[in-house]
Amino acid sequence: MPTARCAFCTATPLRELAVSSWTTDPEDRSRLTILLCGKHMVRVQKAGPKGYAHGEEKFKAGFW
Repeated sequence: MPTARCAFCTATPLRELAVSSWTTDPEDRSRLTILLCGKHMVRVQKAGPKGYAHGEEKFKAGFW
């Protein structure tokens, strides 16, 4: 049985976080819940409204 891991790396997740994700237009966002390790959870929360860039997508904590 596979173990849970962070959505951005192979670390064990600290908790689930509700996020908004988008590629180019922040108004066209999808809402999802992902597992994050402590390091990436801090990065997503610190990014604020501009979002945390990971690959081509940006992630912002919360659905609003």
